[in-house]
Amino acid sequence: MMRLMNFRMPPDAAIHTAFEKGEAAVMELFHHVADQMAELARQLAKQGDVLQDLQARLAKHSNNSSKPPSSDGYRQVKRTTSFRPSGDKPNGGQPGHAGHTLRAVDAPERTETHEADTCAHCQASVTGTEAVGYEERQVFDIPAIRIDVTAHRAEIKVCPLCGQTNQGRFPASVRHAVQYGPIVHTWASYFTNQHHMPVERTTEICEDLMQHRVSEGTVLKASEQ
Repeated sequence: MMRLMNFRMPPDAAIHTAFEKGEAAVMELFHHVADQMAELARQLAKQGDVLQDLQARLAKHSNNSSKPPSSDGYRQVKRTTSFRPSGDKPNGGQPGHAGHTLRAVDAPERTETHEADTCAHCQASVTGTEAVGYEERQVFDIPAIRIDVTAHRAEIKVCPLCGQTNQGRFPASVRHAVQYGPIVHTWASYFTNQHHMPVERTTEICEDLMQHRVSEGTVLKASEQ
């Protein structure tokens, strides 16, 4: 089974740095996130195709395919108890089995420090006292997904020599006064094309996940493209 890529949202510090550097740095950071989303959608689609093919093969039997009845095995046997005789081993993972336990990482994206402000023994204030150590616990979660609006402004300047009015150029992808970006189009086309979601359902999913409802026309256009 293909392992999905490790999607990483840029930390707040990287976003702030890009903002200070200017529009080019912000666009580069945005396109990096968009590229990750597109690659993640491609990998998810590939896994979906593999799963769909596996489910189709498992569903085949002598009544709906050319397979002989002898290949059906125990498909129609109603199992109320396990056919395997009970042994001495306990249920669950066995000793030596390579598990998939969630493990702490060395460099988390952010750290929240919870201050000890009162002594549990004498109730004295320990605010401002230097910490002698920390107990750390890590929480793995998906960052909140929301619509992020970027305003592109093209400068208008008048030449001091000839009086000609000049305007800065918008990026090639910014063609309308108000429009959606590539990630919204990727999501819309992913749900409709890869998972065959109806257009209305896709708009509902976008509203539930991003707190913003895209129009059915936008979904249709993204799907066609």
